[in-house]
Amino acid sequence: MLDAIMVSVPTSACSTPGDHSSTWGFSMRTGPNAESDELSPIRRTDAAISAAFQMCNQELALDNFPNDLTRMLYLASLRDCNSGRYLHPELSPTIGMEEADYALSICHDQIFRRLLKAPVREYALQLEEYIRYTRAERSVVLATWRSLQAYRSTVPVNSLPVYADLFCLNIELALTILKDSRVWAEEES
Repeated sequence: MLDAIMVSVPTSACSTPGDHSSTWGFSMRTGPNAESDELSPIRRTDAAISAAFQMCNQELALDNFPNDLTRMLYLASLRDCNSGRYLHPELSPTIGMEEADYALSICHDQIFRRLLKAPVREYALQLEEYIRYTRAERSVVLATWRSLQAYRSTVPVNSLPVYADLFCLNIELALTILKDSRVWAEEES
């Protein structure tokens, strides 16, 4: 039975322009243990976001991944496709489901934001590095990514559509660059 639902709202949707000092979420208690369905705001400060990011980064050893694209793909793989909740086999039981979900979602969002600032060339470099990291056949990975477009499901759940579209466009351009450049790997080495 579901006792709590956490709904995050993007900062830009609930703060004044230029104010990124906090994000808001809403905790909703439901089920037999709740007197009524209640919706109460929870304010997350920059300090809480930073602490969650640092804890997540340290506990998951995200620095061991070669780049932000690989980190983002890993974090997206920890998200349940049906509920949007992040689950980690060690972190979730250790610090609690809600806190792990919060920390992982913050971490995913922060890495996504860093990627959004990267030029397309950086996407191509990171994608090439990701392919080497997986040790998969380059042509198979490129063909599969173009065909399935699974990268679309790696965007954080509460991302604004324009940011999701920008990320996907950058990945599609990187795929085109890597496909069309037979000597890309040699030139970048």
